Amino acid sequence: MISRQDAIELFENHDLIGIGMQADGVRSKWHPERIVTYCIDAETEPSPDIVARVNFASGEKIEQLLDRLDRIREIQEQGEPLALVIPSVNGTAAEYLKVLAISRIYLENIPHVQTSSALGLKVCQIALRFGADDIESAAHAQRSPTEEELRCLIRDAGFIPKQRDALFCAYYLR
Repeated sequence: MISRQDAIELFENHDLIGIGMQADGVRSKWHPERIVTYCIDAETEPSPDIVARVNFASGEKIEQLLDRLDRIREIQEQGEPLALVIPSVNGTAAEYLKVLAISRIYLENIPHVQTSSALGLKVCQIALRFGADDIESAAHAQRSPTEEELRCLIRDAGFIPKQRDALFCAYYLR
């Protein structure tokens, strides 16, 4: 587990690839089998009580993000949550990837980090190398990706796609 100061230094560091590699290392500890799950159907989403959502706006200070992550860390030490979602960052793709990676590293005890296809398929694909192990299909977007597009995206990133279903959520996320 990294300290707040370590997280601040990572955030201020301009080595985006190095941060991604560290986050991917944490993901690998949880998921050495290289499976990335995805969801097409909103009915197979994990229950909200086990999901922590973190928002971050461009121009916010890293300390504000860390305050939110500290609250999630405290809750997680009591047994929940099991999944972390960073829906988007009001900023650049690089800022999103940095926030995703730092969140994965800082909250290394949370097994699942979800990205969204609403960010665009390329950003979503890169997010898999920045610690994400789950993809939410953007059902609310104008054009959500097909199941085959998600499967190709995951395979092309070097992972094994596995669709979530109700049984998967009940077993894997509990």
